[in-house]
Amino acid sequence: MRAFLLREMKAQYGRARLGYFWALAEPAATVAILTALHTSVTGGGGVIYQESPVVFFVFGAVPYFLFSNSLAQTQGVCMNQKGLFNYRQIKPIDIMLARSVIDALMMTGVMLVFLLAWSWLGLKMPQIRLLELAMALFSLFALGLSLGLVFEVFGTVFQDLRKIFSIVTRPLFFVSGAFFTMDMLPSGLGTVLYLNPVLHGVDLTRDAVLASYDSPASWVYLWSCILVLQFIGLAAYRRYLYQLI
Repeated sequence: MRAFLLREMKAQYGRARLGYFWALAEPAATVAILTALHTSVTGGGGVIYQESPVVFFVFGAVPYFLFSNSLAQTQGVCMNQKGLFNYRQIKPIDIMLARSVIDALMMTGVMLVFLLAWSWLGLKMPQIRLLELAMALFSLFALGLSLGLVFEVFGTVFQDLRKIFSIVTRPLFFVSGAFFTMDMLPSGLGTVLYLNPVLHGVDLTRDAVLASYDSPASWVYLWSCILVLQFIGLAAYRRYLYQLI
């Protein structure tokens, strides 16, 4: 695993001089766009749950990217890394885990950079409950990895499913709470979107950061989805392992 972590770190970020910068630029640009849109709509100076819009969007967009990157990094492993499977000790799940861990560490780094910059500027720091925040972020990582394993196994064995999985994941950004909370949803729409476990994970992240926000999200529902997906993914992985390699 250590060798894979070093290999993937070099492959993803080490070849370009600005590799690490671009890893930070995507979530930073998303937060900047969302903050600018909020400012233009409210006329500037508006706060969300008694916190700056920047804080609100950072702890919505970055957790979502942690999930989506964990999901994305598991895709294509079985088709693109065939040569490595000639070594018997190397299995697809090793590469999936290494790639996902690297992106999770990068997204955690984005949050740390934001908090350090926020403190350096002398702005009011959010009252973060660190244990709850760490648990919510880990849950989103586990959710992305579990769903990615399911998609990769079934997408490799049944090629036509890859297109369906791609279509399903595209609108996730707009329904996963990156720019809204569960409390903001109208009752009719909320009933449907509450079925999305990513929304629960992102909302629990905000609950750990926004002192005046009490999230209706459920830890039980979130981890039930994670465990069910893990069971399906690992069972299918074991069943179809020789077709994957």
